Amino acid sequence: MPPADWRPPAPPLRSSVAVGLKIFFERAPDLLQTLPRSCYERDVVAVPIGRRPVFIVNHPDLVRRIFIDDRQNYPKSDLMVDGLRPLLGDGVLISGGDTWEHDRAMLEPAFMHMRLEQVFPKMQLAVRDFTDRLAAVPAGSVLDLEAELSRVTADIMFRAMFSQPIDAGEAAQVFQSFTRFQQSVPQFDLRVVLASHPDRPPELPPALLEEAARIRGLLARLLERRLAELDAGQRFVDFAQAVIDARDADGRAFTRTQVIDQLAVFFLAGHETTASSLAWAFFLLSCQPAVRQRLRSEIQSQLGERAFDFHDLKELPAVRSVFRETLRLYPPVAFLTRRALRGDRFGRCAVPAGSFVVVSPWLLHRHRGYWRDADCFDPSRFESPGGGARAGTYIPFGLGPRVCTGATIAQLEASLILCEVLRRHDVQVLDPDRVFPGSRVTIRPVRRMQCRLSPAD
Repeated sequence: MPPADWRPPAPPLRSSVAVGLKIFFERAPDLLQTLPRSCYERDVVAVPIGRRPVFIVNHPDLVRRIFIDDRQNYPKSDLMVDGLRPLLGDGVLISGGDTWEHDRAMLEPAFMHMRLEQVFPKMQLAVRDFTDRLAAVPAGSVLDLEAELSRVTADIMFRAMFSQPIDAGEAAQVFQSFTRFQQSVPQFDLRVVLASHPDRPPELPPALLEEAARIRGLLARLLERRLAELDAGQRFVDFAQAVIDARDADGRAFTRTQVIDQLAVFFLAGHETTASSLAWAFFLLSCQPAVRQRLRSEIQSQLGERAFDFHDLKELPAVRSVFRETLRLYPPVAFLTRRALRGDRFGRCAVPAGSFVVVSPWLLHRHRGYWRDADCFDPSRFESPGGGARAGTYIPFGLGPRVCTGATIAQLEASLILCEVLRRHDVQVLDPDRVFPGSRVTIRPVRRMQCRLSPAD
């Protein structure tokens, strides 16, 4: 059993010289491996190499300026937008300026359809099918934990978006396609970042375009089915219907392509980020059986044998704390990147126009100035008032008007899945010493996370 001060897998803290040598000798080191110790200790770090100035920002007041107070000066970076556009088109996750303002206002009624009270019954059905499927797994079988969690979170999103469960084959296709898509995004190669220029985007590999087209093709087929049902006089109460029905102030609807863009954004926000975070949560609990037992005791005390209800979440503080601590150590997205349109100053640092500005939840959540035992797994830190951290230093879903639209749904569905799995099963991750994080679109293990199930103690 790991000790109480166990340090979950993460790159060791290295000096700038050691990191430089690693970058020089490794062809394409993961971005998490290229962060020197100073990035975990200082407010602002200016990267001394690259084609354009790069600044890593850790101070919460500066983070607020970038995401809220002066956000018009800091649109999403060209690298992020170019890498995700084949999948998300001009959806609200990556659109900017007047387009974002216009589309966000149009989508407001659609987001009302995603209120937790309306979505929760669909979550329950999907999770019930998931736990029934796990119960039928033969004893001793080895499961791909990420694939299983991807399937159930995709199922939840399909029910919320299209009022239907996802087909098993389609779920596997989405998981495999998004895995290959993440592996193909060149913007997560350090050399691409340092050599980048906003007017000359890097060429996108054919594999990325192919997998993005495959995922969008699935959404397009479901949209066509829905439009045919509407022509036949059927109506639905779900996210897809609300996006189709959305109109702007001039009465204009989204085009077919724009509808797919917004569906792709919501599917990514509510499916991939939750699945990756849940995989890390089950890994952490597998390595800390005392914490796992505490959760199980709380679940048994609060729920007994009945199903998890929408209002139970507030009565399960240990479950909430474990998931919050998971998001601290392994936030869904490691790097939130922006581009400075005009010059600025970060403390003593002059920030030229065109600079590449990085706010990293990974770094903020592990910063030595804001967190005690920053690299340790300690859910109890969130049981104290204020979460044990300075305001603005915990941003797993971003900050400000562009905070992730699926944040509240992600937290509810993760808590539901944790409760319903833990009350029935122990999830034992195999070869935990080989588990290690890598940063692509989301923070995933660099190797597949495999597990075995056993009956709960």
